[in-house]
Amino acid sequence: MRLIPIPIFVNYTIGAYNKNMPSLRNQSRDLLSSKNATMTNPRLVVLELLIKENRPLTIDQVLKLSKGKLAQSTLYRVIGDLRDFGLITEFTTPENTMVIELNSDESKHHHHIFCQKCGSITDIELNQELETALESEVAKIEKYQSISIVSHSLELFGTCNNCTQLG
Repeated sequence: MRLIPIPIFVNYTIGAYNKNMPSLRNQSRDLLSSKNATMTNPRLVVLELLIKENRPLTIDQVLKLSKGKLAQSTLYRVIGDLRDFGLITEFTTPENTMVIELNSDESKHHHHIFCQKCGSITDIELNQELETALESEVAKIEKYQSISIVSHSLELFGTCNNCTQLG
């Protein structure tokens, strides 16, 4: 198999709700309203954190950033609700840590880069040509393995710029 280098780009706008909005609370309320979901303080807290941080967060990060506003059991219940409403996506890191991120109208199918030193996660979108080639390969796998694949993800591992600069 011959690999052809195709450029990828980091999309820092994935999940960027906070443009032109007055407050995190109002943005969170708007998201819940858009799904006809009941507004509860724990739901609002989680959405506010995801909007403010504008990046994928682990359960531990959410608990730490919430500064005691959320119990762990409540957080898992809220994650289930927000996932069912289509407001967040959850995935698992290579270390089997649950991570959540905000879905948005602007967010497209994307992949992640994991820093092996600090654990940071960066969203990336593949060049459309590469994504199309990947989807074509997935279709071939479906055909030859007699399986129905519902989604795919590409995980890249390395060292982020911050960790590289720290040595």
